[in-house]
Amino acid sequence: MVSAKGKFKNIYAVKVQPNEDVLEELNRFCKENNVKHGAILTGLGSLREVSFFDPAEIPGKPGTYAYQDPIEWKEVTELVGVSGIICEDEGGSPSLHVHYTVADKNGTTFSGHMNTGNIVFATTDIIIGELEGIFMGRNIDPIFNLPLFYPRQL
Repeated sequence: MVSAKGKFKNIYAVKVQPNEDVLEELNRFCKENNVKHGAILTGLGSLREVSFFDPAEIPGKPGTYAYQDPIEWKEVTELVGVSGIICEDEGGSPSLHVHYTVADKNGTTFSGHMNTGNIVFATTDIIIGELEGIFMGRNIDPIFNLPLFYPRQL
């Protein structure tokens, strides 16, 4: 296990407007406000377009995975919940890892790793907690060859 201890520095409430891309706007917000170490605490709303990834095992490499082709559709969908982490990438910019759950018109839920292409219908409301005392970063994992979360104490 790897861990680090810190505290909340700021809490932000972010409203993403109709026809805006949720992930693009969250990235823009973090860049404009220099939020590099934090958490997406919660979120909800509605979308007119949906795009997310789910993992699949890599053929021939048992125990390893990668994201498959995006799952996408264009119809009004309830955004039930959003969570994620905000890390600092190698270049010093914010790097978001966001997961969410959506429900279709029948109440069937789907969840996965948020991709660009999630377009707001009426609103999407997100609460972000900026952290201090913790370096929220990622390292390339030698098994999965993916940049995985690796917090460090500041």
